[in-house]
Amino acid sequence: MQSNASSIERHLAGLDREMAGVVRVAVTEGLAAQWLVPRLTELRRRHADILVQVIVGDQILDLATRQTDLAIRFFRPTSSQLVAARVGQFRMSVFAAPAYIEQFGLPRQLDDLHEHHIVDHTTLHNLPAMKPWSEIVERSTRVALRTNSSHSAMEAVKASWGLSIFPSYSSKMADIVETPIDLNISRDIWLVSHEETNKGARIRAVIDYIREQFRQDEREWFSLLHPSNDTEAA
Repeated sequence: MQSNASSIERHLAGLDREMAGVVRVAVTEGLAAQWLVPRLTELRRRHADILVQVIVGDQILDLATRQTDLAIRFFRPTSSQLVAARVGQFRMSVFAAPAYIEQFGLPRQLDDLHEHHIVDHTTLHNLPAMKPWSEIVERSTRVALRTNSSHSAMEAVKASWGLSIFPSYSSKMADIVETPIDLNISRDIWLVSHEETNKGARIRAVIDYIREQFRQDEREWFSLLHPSNDTEAA
């Protein structure tokens, strides 16, 4: 009996050691600051020995070489060694600050954008899916600011510099208004890990926790349903 008890204690001690340590999560700027980080409090309560390192940016980090342990990406990876779960969807929408709308009006159609000031988030032009917006920016004679930072673009829009394009969930992060213009741009959100590391207890705990948070917020934040549409997603 004493031997069995000692064996159980050693097993539990091993689990404790495996749970203690760093888990790196790569995520985009806005999603990190406004959604992920505020939701990590409960994870810290459950697993105080796990240190989550949030790596912010649009760069693609290598999971195979442990540049990051997890990544929240807006495209599905092609490597067979990566495990990807789709955890949400969103539209890309045109937003403006209430004060801007009060001064210049709310654009309702695509052609209306030619008469409005634009905040250009330049990183988006590297993405083929953003072509409809890139064409609008290229034709505009009223670009008020160019920046490669989504945070800076958001601050400029909040300060009424002009209109810009953000994920549809952005109105939950800031006091900005989604226009009714349909750019016909939608994207998926993928939680990505590496098959050789995602079975470790520490990484697995963080994966499961983040997936739980996405499930809780899927309808309100990460769905293609318009806020006024009460129809259940297929």
